[in-house]
Amino acid sequence: MKTSSSPRHMISPAMPNCPRGCCCPGPGALVLCESLGLRSLPRSVPLDTAALSVAHNQLCDVDHLLRPFSGLQELSLSHNHLVNFPKGLPPSLRSLQLQENRITFLTAGGLRQLSNLTRLHLEDNRIRFIQPRAFLGLQELQVLSLKGNRLVGFPDYLPPSLIHLDLSANCISSLDLTSLVPLVNLQVLKINSNCLRLVPESAFDGLPRLRAVELANNLWVCECDILYLYRWLLNGRLGLATDLVCASPVHLANRLLLTLSVMAICPQALKPTDNDALDSTAMSGTALGHHMVNTGSLHTTGRLFQPSFRKTIEAAEELEPVDKNPGDFQKENVGAHHLSKRFTLEELSYEECLMLNTRPSPTLVMNGSPAPKNPKCTENSTTRFTTGDITSSSLTPPSLPITTADLERTPPFRTVGLQGSTAFIAVLATLCVLVLLVLLVVLLVLKMTLERNRRVAPSQRS
Repeated sequence: MKTSSSPRHMISPAMPNCPRGCCCPGPGALVLCESLGLRSLPRSVPLDTAALSVAHNQLCDVDHLLRPFSGLQELSLSHNHLVNFPKGLPPSLRSLQLQENRITFLTAGGLRQLSNLTRLHLEDNRIRFIQPRAFLGLQELQVLSLKGNRLVGFPDYLPPSLIHLDLSANCISSLDLTSLVPLVNLQVLKINSNCLRLVPESAFDGLPRLRAVELANNLWVCECDILYLYRWLLNGRLGLATDLVCASPVHLANRLLLTLSVMAICPQALKPTDNDALDSTAMSGTALGHHMVNTGSLHTTGRLFQPSFRKTIEAAEELEPVDKNPGDFQKENVGAHHLSKRFTLEELSYEECLMLNTRPSPTLVMNGSPAPKNPKCTENSTTRFTTGDITSSSLTPPSLPITTADLERTPPFRTVGLQGSTAFIAVLATLCVLVLLVLLVVLLVLKMTLERNRRVAPSQRS
């Protein structure tokens, strides 16, 4: 029986001191107050909260309101109406999410106190200006995302601890060598969908751990100045960025960079005696395709790995072992089993938290006997098996678990069509032999006819 009321009004929070309308999934001091239309922070949030999310609300100013939360480690203020970077945040913060606000600039003073921050997400704001040395104090920062802003230059004085840097979908027109040199631990660089025309000489040479780059959708000028990037990609890095398209000059526009030869890009770069160098560095489109097929490149631009920092309950269920003993928890009760787990903002969303609080407590199945269930909850339920991207539903009700004896009685899989294929091939072979024999007979008849005509012709002349 479906009801029209929202799930957040149907359940009670898991913790007795949880603010009204929020979700607090068991011990662990995680408080989720999302999509509640809040214009100010809830007053009853416990001061010992370690992870707080007030995302998808209407907050405009939270300056100095979070300073009393001295143990706060994760904070999500995404999808609000903030116009400035929040001031007075607790120094204990390790993860800060500010996506989709209205922030226009960053100052060194606003970030200086966040020395323990490891992840900072500022995607889809309106940031045009970043004060010099603004990130200098963030010596623990590993993930920085400024995607979808209005930056025109590469940020300077980024901390050497950075592992993942996302600057895509901005207006950056050049890479600053002095800003790239300190990033000795950088592994992922996303700077696609900008206004880059070239990459300076030796720009990536000082990044020994770089293993994934996104450079597509820029204004690449396929002339002599791009030869550094061209050779850097061909030097064993074809899996990093293989779909760079030339924007100019006109005769090379819309051509893939790595399908061009050095002579086509920069004719004056090669002398007549440099044929060997031309053969070793220039790669045609066909050769490039064979190389990518043989190497099986995994980091093609546009399909670059995207680190997922959220682990949903479904992912936890998929990690459950396939072969379970009769005494294990049933799969549909995994969420309830995890009620006692300490969650973080990156592992649990607000909707998943509500689902956890509505699930029943774990039920044990002993000696293969089915556990009693509420018939109202099993009328339309199905058992789902997931393998890779293929999901199928079984007609076996969940109240009748499959036992070892049932599996033994199940007939083994058969190879369908193998014998039929063999017979078909044999028939084809027989037909081919018959056709060859007919052709031989026809040739013999023709030969005999020709010889007979030759014998008859001289007698007619005489």
